[in-house]
Amino acid sequence: MYRYILPPIIGAFIGYLTNYVAIKLLFRPHRPLSLMGFTIQGLIPKRRQEIAKSIAQTIERELISSKDIATVLDSVNWKEDVERAVEGLIEHRFSASRIKKIPLLGLVSENLIYHIKYIITRDILEEVEKKKPTLLKRVTENVDVKGLLTDRIDRLDLVRFENLLTTFIAKELRYIEILGGVMGFLIGMAQSVLVYLLR
Repeated sequence: MYRYILPPIIGAFIGYLTNYVAIKLLFRPHRPLSLMGFTIQGLIPKRRQEIAKSIAQTIERELISSKDIATVLDSVNWKEDVERAVEGLIEHRFSASRIKKIPLLGLVSENLIYHIKYIITRDILEEVEKKKPTLLKRVTENVDVKGLLTDRIDRLDLVRFENLLTTFIAKELRYIEILGGVMGFLIGMAQSVLVYLLR
């Protein structure tokens, strides 16, 4: 009886364990380890730079690039932000107690303050508009999204790097482990059937 029951159980255990160890060996050991003349290191830590570059390349191609950043900057409402900044600055300067002590400035009307705001805002916006194409071109040419991401990913601690990768595919890795157990069980069943038929 045991000769028919044991093969599926042992097969399921070996299949599950084999896949579990194989998945762990993708990430471990983190550092190269010498064992009987062989150097062992997890596949992912060993090829970390290539993987980091590949992830960064995919993110740049599919999600965000320097051109996307330039487009966002181009769509920013500079006028509103500049007006708010100038207004805050002028309000602060003209309401400061030390300015109020100067007799001539005490006579400055609201109308004059409005014109000062208008002139400064207009001049700043003209400068921004003039320099915007150059700024956008520099962002497109000099912001290396892929390089920044590659460097950031590559500098991650190996444990954090492993967690980053496994977080996305945790469910799939678990299915692979279970599938190993199922396959082992089925192979064990096939062996039991063969033993039964050949007895």
